[in-house]
Amino acid sequence: MSKLRTSGLLAALLLIMVATVYAAQGYVVILKSGHKIRCKEPLRIEGPNAIITLVTGTVTSYPLELVDLVETERYNQQGLGSALLIEELSVTGTPVPTPTPRQSLGQFATISAGETGPELGSTVEPTPVPTPGIKLQTIPYHDQRIDRAFTKLLDEKKVYIYRTSQGTRPNYYFVQTTTDSEREVFAALSAVAESYALIYQLEQELAPSAVELEMIQTSGKPAGTFRLTPDLAQELASGEVPIQKFYMQHVIF
Repeated sequence: MSKLRTSGLLAALLLIMVATVYAAQGYVVILKSGHKIRCKEPLRIEGPNAIITLVTGTVTSYPLELVDLVETERYNQQGLGSALLIEELSVTGTPVPTPTPRQSLGQFATISAGETGPELGSTVEPTPVPTPGIKLQTIPYHDQRIDRAFTKLLDEKKVYIYRTSQGTRPNYYFVQTTTDSEREVFAALSAVAESYALIYQLEQELAPSAVELEMIQTSGKPAGTFRLTPDLAQELASGEVPIQKFYMQHVIF
């Protein structure tokens, strides 16, 4: 093999390696329109806007209402960025200008009582590992008073499609909800956090040490998993941090 051909082959391999590393280290923002934007770093949330840094180094902003935060985090946490080497990543046109503040999440609709969810169930035994295994267990929570309190509060907050059980530890409470849109995800997360914060405030000695929340779509696709401590629940319930930012900081897939 000639030196020229060998050099060309090495150069091609080097380009492939660089492209692979580049994709693996990147971050992808997914818009609700389905467009994917490759970024240098994770997006930031400032008020009603998502601040993103493109791979070119250009910093721009998009309205949060145009960004699919749930799919963006799921996509990046599952390491799907390398697949973008064969996709069209750029969004044509001028970036959307910074908008005026939008309506609050509290004005959005939540799940209706008439919807049906997927079959829920698991034979996995509770396990104390930090994040894996957060799912519906075969064992109900040991204190029926706490289960009744959560049921009453979640029903009042119009979260109708859910199941409960013991969490990954005996003193953890678990909730699984069906959420088929971003606003349903945020509504369910808020409802569970507010319910937990209230129960902890009223009956601290009886309250669970943590509440584990798993949200799934009717199709079975994950929509976000959380382990809420009393402090995290209070932080979200008090409005100290926007729910979009809270989701980005604490979601587990």
